[in-house]
Amino acid sequence: MREFGYLATMAAFETPTVLVLLVGLVLAATAGQRLPRKPRMLALSGLTVLLVSALLGAAWTLLLPRVFGSDWGRSNFQLLNLAHGGVQALAYPLGTGLLVAAVLAGRRARGAEAGPFGDGQRTPAGQPVPAAQPVPQAGAGWDAAGGADVPAQWDGRSRPDAPTDTAPDRP
Repeated sequence: MREFGYLATMAAFETPTVLVLLVGLVLAATAGQRLPRKPRMLALSGLTVLLVSALLGAAWTLLLPRVFGSDWGRSNFQLLNLAHGGVQALAYPLGTGLLVAAVLAGRRARGAEAGPFGDGQRTPAGQPVPAAQPVPQAGAGWDAAGGADVPAQWDGRSRPDAPTDTAPDRP
């Protein structure tokens, strides 16, 4: 009964990671024309490496109590543990690096014409979207010398016509 509790706990911890990687593999594999070939292959490779790594990690975790309970020997255990650690240490950065490469593959650098939110926006007719015009702010263009009333948000030192070269009085 105790071993079943251990298996259930390990399965509960490993299942979310394995499911996310499997869903990612299915989505990348079925992306078809929506995703160019090179990024799709990089994503599939990265997800596969991470999935194999997760499954090996789960298998090692599940086999660990059996290894401790057998007469397998300390040196054999250390050797297998070192191999498992080496595979995990290489697989995670490799898989993550492949996923990062998939995200960045096929992207072209944008020139100075790109705005803060990118460019290439088009209207339904295929024409470029015109640049947004600045919205005039309330009180813009107010002329203190023209005798107009000062807008309500300006009072005292915050008035546009207030002198700027005086320091505030401090007690």
